[in-house]
Amino acid sequence: MNLNIENNNTKLNNSFSKELKKSIEKAPRFSIDRFEGEFAICENKETNEMINIHCSLIPENSKEGDILKLENGVYVIDKITTNTEQDEIKCMVNSLFRKKN
Repeated sequence: MNLNIENNNTKLNNSFSKELKKSIEKAPRFSIDRFEGEFAICENKETNEMINIHCSLIPENSKEGDILKLENGVYVIDKITTNTEQDEIKCMVNSLFRKKN
């Protein structure tokens, strides 16, 4: 879902939009490190703390490296952050190989 929360004209809406954006950005994000049995072992992206999330609580198509976020009490894959992080990792790996040549 794409929310355009920055293009409001009234002060009330603008203030609400800023608070909503802050709240969305503060939502904890978790990187799936690996799966062990019925649990996804995840790293809290803010605190680096490792937590276990039961696989029944995450989307079925979740895989290692996906970034999860809580939306209304439900874990969902944050596709934008996942893609951004994967692109950054690809760039780092590519730059490592370029330096060695």
